[in-house]
Amino acid sequence: MPLSGRTLAVSSELRWLLDHWQSDGRWPVPEAPRPTSAIVLIRDASEGLELFITRQLDARGVEDRNRWAFPSSSLRPGDVRKLPLAGWNSARCARALSIENKSRALHHFSAAARITFAATGILLAEDIDREIVAAPQTDWRSTRSRLFSNEVSWSQVLRDRDLRLRPDLCKPWLRWINTPTQLHRFDTTFFIATVPFGQEVDFLSPNETSGGWKRPGQILAEVGGDPDSIGAATHLIVESFAEVASVGAAMAQIRNAHPLRPEIINDDGEWKVVIQTGKDPHSKGSLRDRAIAVGEIDNDHNPGFLTFSSDDDGDDSTDDEDEDS
Repeated sequence: MPLSGRTLAVSSELRWLLDHWQSDGRWPVPEAPRPTSAIVLIRDASEGLELFITRQLDARGVEDRNRWAFPSSSLRPGDVRKLPLAGWNSARCARALSIENKSRALHHFSAAARITFAATGILLAEDIDREIVAAPQTDWRSTRSRLFSNEVSWSQVLRDRDLRLRPDLCKPWLRWINTPTQLHRFDTTFFIATVPFGQEVDFLSPNETSGGWKRPGQILAEVGGDPDSIGAATHLIVESFAEVASVGAAMAQIRNAHPLRPEIINDDGEWKVVIQTGKDPHSKGSLRDRAIAVGEIDNDHNPGFLTFSSDDDGDDSTDDEDEDS
């Protein structure tokens, strides 16, 4: 099914908020979306392509929704401060994201690599011999925990280990800006990456989230279209891999860097998320960068996973990170 003109259901929580605001006759003033990066690890398996995906608990502990999501985090100043870099420079990152702001582009790539390492233990970096890291050191679990709590910056971790970030190991897949009706808004760039040879996923979560490898078809079958189980952006990403045969085929795709900006409509009393015609992420596109400030302090205590679904959900998962509507 083409994504242009696509409609998706909203979560029960967002539906409640929309009904409340409509009955009250007063709608909230939209907040500026927080720039965020997310990572979708992919691998070839005997039965086809697999994605590394997490299932989250509700942040407030009221309801365990077990939402499907991909590791995600807001940008932090320490992601680019004195960042040791190899492969692509900031200008090449900007071209990959089709934006003019080179610093912002590199920031997105670096944040994606940080959350990849913190959540899964996978290092998208090269060592002093210019070789991609093959076997991360055994003491890195404590370092990853400190990254989650923001006790240490990502650039400092790389410098301390004589490593250099490899942005070219990440491929931009989808940019999603959730709807103005969300209590928390995010401008999320989803990247894909494969596990470098010699490395293995070692999932680490600060909030009892679980994670594992799943085929796209398995995920779609388990959620069954339930918007309380998966956010719109996550749903679209999983769907986009349903017909992708291999890692090579995924990496060879030309992706549209233009952000999807879904809208909320009321269709005969039923709230829906709408992706307007002309916003198909499977075709080429361009984009003008938007001036959204990155946090000016290192006080980002968010654990680094999608919290609200990125486009049609208004629900908080476990960290104030990302929302799907």
